[in-house]
Amino acid sequence: MNSRLQMGQENFDSTESLQVKIDAGGASEQEMSSLPLSHKFSCSTTCPFSEQDYSKSDAEQRSKTAIKLCGLIVCYTVVMVIEVVGGLKANSLAILTDAAHLLTDIAGFSISLFTVWVSGWKATPEHSFGYNRVEVIGVLLSVQLIWLLSATLIYEAIKRLITKQTEVNGQLMFGIASFGLVVNVVLALWLGHDHHFHHGHSHHDCKDDDHNHEHEHEHEESQAGDEESRNLVSTPHKSSGMLNINIRGAYLHIVCDCIQSVAAMVAGVFIWIKPEWLVADLICTLVFTTLALSTTMSILRDIFYVLMERAPSDVDTARLENGLKLVTGVRGVHDLHTWAITSGKRVLSCHVVIGAEVSPHEILHQMREYCEGTFKIHHVTIQIEQEA
Repeated sequence: MNSRLQMGQENFDSTESLQVKIDAGGASEQEMSSLPLSHKFSCSTTCPFSEQDYSKSDAEQRSKTAIKLCGLIVCYTVVMVIEVVGGLKANSLAILTDAAHLLTDIAGFSISLFTVWVSGWKATPEHSFGYNRVEVIGVLLSVQLIWLLSATLIYEAIKRLITKQTEVNGQLMFGIASFGLVVNVVLALWLGHDHHFHHGHSHHDCKDDDHNHEHEHEHEESQAGDEESRNLVSTPHKSSGMLNINIRGAYLHIVCDCIQSVAAMVAGVFIWIKPEWLVADLICTLVFTTLALSTTMSILRDIFYVLMERAPSDVDTARLENGLKLVTGVRGVHDLHTWAITSGKRVLSCHVVIGAEVSPHEILHQMREYCEGTFKIHHVTIQIEQEA
């Protein structure tokens, strides 16, 4: 008789029990009652996306992110007004495009602020993973705004090259651009005070909180391998080298603004020295707008990976599977899946075949320790298939 046990493994300790549904291949109730006691236990687990999953540290992280985004919106609004007025007086396309870029940034930050708020919504039975992926969609919209604006700026620059616009105040242009650059540098330092910019996938300082949400799993023999546990999401610990995806998006905007400010400063110096070099204003706009577009590539890649539910880029799935197979008592591992719900929230599920003489508790504990310690996958769902 091949008994199959399906369970969620999260934060096991000596006081925890597991609730297991056993498919004994049509065995009678009397036969089921004669199974070894090691096959009968119940489990109370912590599901971070359930309606009580939000830890204090997670809420604090969202609050800090919201404060930073609100500060950026206020500061950028002030700078944008100054650049619009100054750009019109200087008759500089570079300054006006920088102001337009700031307007797009304000819209992007507003989207990010909204996604931070939405990410705090509690999960529902219909949205069992919560609303964390709205963060990814929000950043995608912000990047799309950058692309739309950049296309507009390139068009305007080419148009001015053809029409040969005259007279630009290079001195005023340089002064306004310098002011914008200083503000962006200050904002970058403020925004990154507690973080280090990195292209990894992790965010939120999350801790595991116990609650009374129980996860019961049923496994049908005819559906073996087709159904995966739904009770699992990751709540990664804080990683000093990784940023909340919304803060990464904000950094992206600031980098683009710094590039635009530098472009305007360079053009302003050229025109200040040689007023007839008006083409410098337009060429710098074209060059630095193109560079700004290039900064979106890495974050677009990360967004694509998350939406396609690709394995996290720093998780070697072959090494992960081999490591699970090395656990004492494991006969085989199959149907291994690992992906990210959003930046840093990793999920793993798999089927594990174990010997009849080993304890499922110990197997699950060792596997969780391995996944958490080596790959920072802090929540694992494993379906145990125990040999007769």
